[in-house]
Amino acid sequence: MTFRNRILWTAFSVAAWAVLFTIHAGAAVASSPSACDVPGVVARALPAIVNITVVKVLSSGGEDEEALADARGANAMPTDAGVTAGDATGPHFETFVGSGVIINPAGVIITNKHVIKDAAVIRVMLSNKTQVPAQLIAAASLVDLAVLKVNVPEPLPTLQFGNSDKLQVGQQVIAVGNPLGLGTSVSVGVVSAEGRDLMRSPFDDYIQTDATINPGNSGGPLLDCAGKVVGIDTALLSNSKVLGSIGIGFALPSDLAQFVVSKLLYPKADRPNWIGVQLQTLTPRLATIFGWPDMTGAIVTDVTPGSPAAAANIEPGDIIAGANGQTLDSATAIMSYIVTQPLGTPISLLVWRHDQMQDAVVRGEPWPNLRALRSEVLASPASVAQAQAAGIGLHLAPLTAHERESGAKVSGVLVDRVTPGSQAAAMGIEPGDIIERVDEQAATTPAAVMAQLAHGSHADGDLVALLVHNKAGTRWISLYIGRVYVAGLIATPLLPEGFGPANVAGTSVP
Repeated sequence: MTFRNRILWTAFSVAAWAVLFTIHAGAAVASSPSACDVPGVVARALPAIVNITVVKVLSSGGEDEEALADARGANAMPTDAGVTAGDATGPHFETFVGSGVIINPAGVIITNKHVIKDAAVIRVMLSNKTQVPAQLIAAASLVDLAVLKVNVPEPLPTLQFGNSDKLQVGQQVIAVGNPLGLGTSVSVGVVSAEGRDLMRSPFDDYIQTDATINPGNSGGPLLDCAGKVVGIDTALLSNSKVLGSIGIGFALPSDLAQFVVSKLLYPKADRPNWIGVQLQTLTPRLATIFGWPDMTGAIVTDVTPGSPAAAANIEPGDIIAGANGQTLDSATAIMSYIVTQPLGTPISLLVWRHDQMQDAVVRGEPWPNLRALRSEVLASPASVAQAQAAGIGLHLAPLTAHERESGAKVSGVLVDRVTPGSQAAAMGIEPGDIIERVDEQAATTPAAVMAQLAHGSHADGDLVALLVHNKAGTRWISLYIGRVYVAGLIATPLLPEGFGPANVAGTSVP
């Protein structure tokens, strides 16, 4: 397995945006790990950190098999972690978990885009255990961030962004999230490295930490010792044997997150500069191959047709070493410089091509497609309809005397048949399994269990937990029994009343 394949994400591959914009939004962090009051930081921060449950529409088999495998082995891990897909081949519901951070008291929450990818239902659990539905305000087209909205009667506590540009390797940090759906958990570590390129795009600039990040932590905060959000936990490095933390996790820097969130909420205000290139930071081998005697700069991997870069005749294989007389040592530094230049201002790029240095002048344009289309993020109405039609997919029968005598459980109902492509098949329920309990009630008869699985029979009307026994043991499995209206996932109005650019960083936790 290659290094690239061992970077685990939640549902689908994620490309980092070509932006690293330094915003000095937070105070300097504690000067030494010994000065970090972890219990105090956590106590203040927890009210502004949420758990997110997402019911997704997924398919297994065919083209979707790899994506489904990624979904089970990455940061927005299904609640029933480790369950195989069974016979499910068509659209079906599965339940995933993630984390989020409240950044505005009106109920604005940020999380990873991959946490809500293919969502049919999004629910947020606040720190007081209240569960509320959430809607999507916007998601970034390239960076792994999304902004949600919950409607609550009272103002919510918030967290502020810190200044990730001031982080130092070895500095103590705190990761908070909902690993494996266990509930809010805290881990402490240090900044292991900065500027990590996960090879998902040429613009990666991740914070690496040994603070434990497991599936379900995605979207949760990486805090400094001042209680500021210096990163958004996004990915983990694992291997084929261990799908959890091995002490190598990654977080989006808060400077990037704050910049992107601001642009998601106000895409027409101060749109960043764009020239239409994709870059890759140089390696010694690439520098040798292309005859570049230095290690500064970045190599062009792609040029968008019709872009300013194309108009300036920039080509894949060109090495950009600087801009406007400044030496820039990485892809991130180059793109950071470009996006901060005034729109339309000529930018003179220093380009190495065919063993010669030359200038290429580009004039940036407003960044296109800042937001992902909602149809690219949420489940489609057609897939939801198919998943609803497939239903739970359980056919039940009473336990027979022979089954009881052969060592089966003395109570419960027998799974007689499972419909291929159904939710039950997706969650690994098989014929011969025995359902012992439905939520807190004993499974007595097939009719009683099916009545408990009927929509509207539960207080929340959405999720139900089955205690399922088979030869491998006994485990809880969650099923979605609600009705889905994807149109209801779109936040209206787009922004909370009174929410402006100055509020993006949030307010201090009380």
